[in-house]
Amino acid sequence: MNAISNLNIQRLFPDQTFRRGFDYYRRNLVSDLKYDRNFELWTAIVSGTEDYFVEIDTSDLGNGILKTRCECPAYATYDSCKHVVAALLSIANDDFQDPSVLKYKMTNRFMEAVSRTNEASRGNLDFKGERVPMHVEYILKQDHNDRLQLEMKAGAARLYVVKNIGDFLEHILQEPASYTFTKTFAYSSEEHYFLEQDRAIFQILNAIIQNEELYRGDIPYYLDTWSSSKRRLTIPPLVVHELLSLLSERDVKLETNEGSYEDISMVTGDLPLQFALQKNAEDDLVLDVGRFKEMEYFSDYKLLFYNGTFHRPDNQQLALLDSLYDLGQISGELPVPAEQADAFVSEVLPSLKKLGSVGISDDVARGIVQKPLKAKLFLDLEEAAITGNLEYHYGHHLIHPFQDDAERDVMIVRDVEQEQKIMQLIEYANFRYNGRHLYIQLDEDDLYVFLYEILPVLDEHVELYLTTAVQNLIVDNAPSPTTRVSVDAATNLLEIGFDLSGIDQDEVTNILDAVIEKKRYYRMKNGGLLSLETNEFESVGQLFADLNIDKGDIQDGRVEMPVYRSTQVDELIDTKKSYDPSFQKLLHQLKAPEEQVYDLPDNLNATLRNYQITGYQWFKSLSHYHLGGILADDMGLGKTLQTIAYLLSEPKEHPHLIVVPSSVVYNWKNECDKFAPDLEVAIMTGTPQERLQKLTDRKDADVWIVSYGTLRQDFELYQEQTFQTMILDEAQYIKNYATKTSRAIRQIKAGRRFALTGTPIENSIDELWAIFQVILPGLMPNQRAFRQLSHEKVAALTRPFILRRLKRDVLTELPEKIETVHHSELTDEQRNLYVGYLRKLQSETAASLQQGGFNQNRMKILAGLTRLRQICCHPALFMENYTGHSGKLEQLLETVENAKASGRRMLIFSQFTSMHEIIMKALDTRDIDYFYLHGGTNSEARVEMSNRFNDGEKDVFLISLKAGGTGLNLTGADTVILYDLWWNPAVEDQAAGRAHRFGQKNVVQVIRLISEGTIEEKIYELQQKKRELIDQVIQPGETMLSSLSEDDVRELLSI
Repeated sequence: MNAISNLNIQRLFPDQTFRRGFDYYRRNLVSDLKYDRNFELWTAIVSGTEDYFVEIDTSDLGNGILKTRCECPAYATYDSCKHVVAALLSIANDDFQDPSVLKYKMTNRFMEAVSRTNEASRGNLDFKGERVPMHVEYILKQDHNDRLQLEMKAGAARLYVVKNIGDFLEHILQEPASYTFTKTFAYSSEEHYFLEQDRAIFQILNAIIQNEELYRGDIPYYLDTWSSSKRRLTIPPLVVHELLSLLSERDVKLETNEGSYEDISMVTGDLPLQFALQKNAEDDLVLDVGRFKEMEYFSDYKLLFYNGTFHRPDNQQLALLDSLYDLGQISGELPVPAEQADAFVSEVLPSLKKLGSVGISDDVARGIVQKPLKAKLFLDLEEAAITGNLEYHYGHHLIHPFQDDAERDVMIVRDVEQEQKIMQLIEYANFRYNGRHLYIQLDEDDLYVFLYEILPVLDEHVELYLTTAVQNLIVDNAPSPTTRVSVDAATNLLEIGFDLSGIDQDEVTNILDAVIEKKRYYRMKNGGLLSLETNEFESVGQLFADLNIDKGDIQDGRVEMPVYRSTQVDELIDTKKSYDPSFQKLLHQLKAPEEQVYDLPDNLNATLRNYQITGYQWFKSLSHYHLGGILADDMGLGKTLQTIAYLLSEPKEHPHLIVVPSSVVYNWKNECDKFAPDLEVAIMTGTPQERLQKLTDRKDADVWIVSYGTLRQDFELYQEQTFQTMILDEAQYIKNYATKTSRAIRQIKAGRRFALTGTPIENSIDELWAIFQVILPGLMPNQRAFRQLSHEKVAALTRPFILRRLKRDVLTELPEKIETVHHSELTDEQRNLYVGYLRKLQSETAASLQQGGFNQNRMKILAGLTRLRQICCHPALFMENYTGHSGKLEQLLETVENAKASGRRMLIFSQFTSMHEIIMKALDTRDIDYFYLHGGTNSEARVEMSNRFNDGEKDVFLISLKAGGTGLNLTGADTVILYDLWWNPAVEDQAAGRAHRFGQKNVVQVIRLISEGTIEEKIYELQQKKRELIDQVIQPGETMLSSLSEDDVRELLSI
């Protein structure tokens, strides 16, 4: 409902713009008019030289602001245009088509008015007792502008004229209500009542009065007289349909220019129109509009009235009624000149049938031909042009649309709508007419567009007749590419070939090059244009793009790829496939390693579990094709044993190199001696001179074991050596691509490379990329492109080369791991310190973030967070003179004593070395013996302490979280206490995995100690929110914590 009247619209625009917009509106060029009540926004499509989208925002109309927008060039220049004018006029004239939504902006005042009257109505639903009913008579009168004005009479015993409708409604709709009609009669709600049907009408009338200004804009062009008397109320178009429906059920009279009616009704459907087409004395056609001249057409209301009934035409009928209205008022007949007879029967006659019945006299009917259109287009190739002739056939009558001036003794009812569509297509195809035939001058690109885009559309509307020359340009039954894949045993490369049936192999490479160049077509040697826009060729193009195949890579219609692309190639091929048995075997080995049948070595001194045998088969399957991978089994599932079994099974060609953290060098040596005593193992440790001597003396050993640090130092000594296999244990040590260690390892010569890690991703998915740059260089795109890949894409690329099993899935007999959180309270001394440091850090950090200095102050912020965590553990960690207590330490000691009393043995992890010293002092005072492992503990001592603890010596093992999180088997413990939280929960999981692993016989309890109401609770929540990345890329069950972001810091510090 728009408060802008038509007069107001005219004032808003320059005269020329308004006149053109008005012309567009009268020509019904506005369509798809819609209203969004939530945003108070109108949208429409206005057809001009093109279809333009128009928006009209009325949300700020109450403040006198109307916002508009149009896509046309004129609007971009002048901020107004004829399309906006046409849309506004359509809104003002109720052209909105959706009956389920109000056509105009329904103002809150109107809704509130209806709501108030509804409430008043509900207040009158009580028992009427002896009250007297009121009778109402409604009188509708047609004014000189063909609008309806309403008058009323009301009363009990007799009827009285309502002299002021507004005043009447204002009093009647109150509660209690009273209204004085005359000196002798007054209405009182205590003595009288109105029927609910009348009160519903009152509600609408009252809303009209309250929104009179709004409805003034609803009636276009006629603003000179609204209601000349207070006893009359002009009915606006917005409510006329609803109001007339209600009035038709009441006592109503209608006075029109043609007469009076005591009863009215409202119908939708067929109109009561009858037309007659006949010939006059001069043998010309004459259209008799029949009773139309007896009808009243209320154009503002879009209603046709006849014999007591209002008829609601549809939109298509309305346009025709507008054009007939003047005719019906002036004369009942329309003479049709002979030269316009064909056009009349083709264009006017079908439209009249949409309005009503059309009677055709026999002498006229005999001269009318009504046959379906059959259009034919004949095309030929003449030098560099396509020529054509267009024909319309109606039965046996032929029409040449560009030169037809033949006289006929019949009138043909032509399919004007279809002919117009065909002509639009002819124009769209850029055909020109030279007086003899149609023609198009085309270069090769335009010719392709014509053949493959325009012809199919023309074919839907006309019958095409092509000469041989034109047919030869189109490659019928375009060949569908078939992709062949095989494995070249000699080169260990995939060979991908492409077959195109019916095309010589020497042309296939050129066609594939055209696909890579993203060309739309290829010109064949025979002159035909082969479309490369089919689904099959687009699939080939996508395959080339995904595999980074360029023109130079294709030779003789074939391309070679590394075998590690096998599953990727299989997933990407979306054409017909032809796989060689060698490639089928490779796919099967990569996708189903558990189904392979590589024999275990007889001299393996261990019995493998089923899942470990699958791991062994996975190793062997990849190794067979000189591939590598990541064994990412959960901690405690025996990655070391599976690896040793694989190394033992391999033929002795070159030594195997195992690169490990320094803390587990001897552990690997012991495991090799235990499970594969036939392997000669050399440990590359000692001083530089000793290591150099070992490289000389032990170069024939089957297995070399070296730490990451030693390899980095002695890299030049390893450069010339070729290794059969390189094993990277705890491969997260090479997660940073730019480090010297990673660079050194990438240059080691090894036929196969495998990584072992329970956490292939700790902080970022870039770490997975860095590991694959070592074990399968070339599998991943460059780092920038890799970061653009979705997690699903990364998973698809790496799936065959990552084997990961979780303990809960494969070790069903493994005792349960119970994880609990124990909260402790800060002591008073701790709390005072904590609050002071927290407020200071919040203030400093908020200032840094406000100035956009998060990255510049990251280290300072992280140091402040660490200080808060240290206060939670024990303030003495950084305050030398602190003499107070720690609530968490007291809880730990109580937990240790209770666990010992229950016969439990425990591992206590902390990341702070000073915290271990505080804990050791507290344990010493309680005579509790313990082992202590930290970053300075050498490998031999680590192994010795682990063995002694597992043999039952001492009940407590203090371990540095980072130093002891990997490479330890401590199944002698059944309780793991994490004294403080680490930013990365994967490190905590590794720590818990020291006890909860293969060989554990007891239920393992993992206890996290958290200070209540502190940052530790926020850290724990943050950990839980960031455990999804590995689930998406690898398999469920792993955890990670991305580097702290600005949002993370805000959440941790509540700022």
